[in-house]
Amino acid sequence: MITLIVLVLSIAFAGFILAVFSIGNTVDQTSVGFIYLGNYDEDQYDTRLSREIDLWKVTADYRIEYQDYTYLVDLSMIDFDSDATISNLVKDRENKAYFNLSIDNIVTLEDEIMTQFTTSVTSTFNIELFTSDLMNDVSALKNRKIYDLTDYLEPNVSATTLDQAEVTSISSPDVLSIIAQVSTIYIGANQRFSLLNQLGDLPLTNEQLSIIASGIQAVTMNTNFNGFIFEQNYTLPTWASSGMNVRILRVNQFDFTFFNDFSFNYQILIEQVDATTLSFSLLGYPLITAYETTPVFQVSIPFQTIYIVNEDINELTENVIITETDTEYIYHVLIQTGVAGHVTFYMRTETRLGELGDSIKLFDEESLPTPEIYYENIVDKEVI
Repeated sequence: MITLIVLVLSIAFAGFILAVFSIGNTVDQTSVGFIYLGNYDEDQYDTRLSREIDLWKVTADYRIEYQDYTYLVDLSMIDFDSDATISNLVKDRENKAYFNLSIDNIVTLEDEIMTQFTTSVTSTFNIELFTSDLMNDVSALKNRKIYDLTDYLEPNVSATTLDQAEVTSISSPDVLSIIAQVSTIYIGANQRFSLLNQLGDLPLTNEQLSIIASGIQAVTMNTNFNGFIFEQNYTLPTWASSGMNVRILRVNQFDFTFFNDFSFNYQILIEQVDATTLSFSLLGYPLITAYETTPVFQVSIPFQTIYIVNEDINELTENVIITETDTEYIYHVLIQTGVAGHVTFYMRTETRLGELGDSIKLFDEESLPTPEIYYENIVDKEVI
């Protein structure tokens, strides 16, 4: 019994001593964001906070991004409020820092954002919402924060018309079939667009898919889209033209593809203008970089001259061309004018804001020559 009592008293005494020392050694966990204040006296708070926040402003990375443009937020415009921060401190917890952003600095911030991203993009920029988010993030003393400019723009900005083109001289049945099956085509962010992947299962003919692809080609050349892969029509259909000429052939996997390297979705609207005309409109967020694609002639391909024997033509034939030699009369009638072919590079010039333009080849296009054709009749003079 005595041994048991001594054991209980020993345990009780040890527990008491441990509790006393534990209470005495409790660590103060007070901080402002990442700035630890637990081992500082209260009269040292102001000096420590001011010093650490000055360093934080220099190293913190706050930026706004849009397409491939970036605006770095100058945190020196935000004033640290030491008095408000200290007066609202709660012991043994992580507290927020208090900052002030003056009206003048808000105006400066808004002007710099509009200059960086142009007013065509930022005309609907919500500066109040942005500064609210900014102040919430800096109060937590976050070291890095990236803002997407589109989060502060009106929703209708994403449906800005970037380019339009019309495809004409289409057969009326093809126009009706296309409109019945397709009204909107989607181009995903950071993805390679494929016409066959998106429309290949629809009940459309290769000709109709080619018309759609050609309209898309026309409205996407002056954009950031790149890596165009397609086949062309070497004999132009009535609806095709240079720079708007794509041939789709399912069985051969003749597709129309390109890559959208922006983190934005785009869409193309197809609308009927009249019985033989379709309109294509590219919609999306406005582009800051200027893109201009122009055809640049590279080389001419000479045409052949073909003569077809026709003994019915003579000096009385309309528009006959007569050539006389010592022994013959040669009669020619032109039935098809020859047209030289050519190879053209489509060169895109990208001009970033405030910089010189940079040109790249987007794709090339080949036009086959059209032969010149004559009817010909050679008559020997001795026969006459």
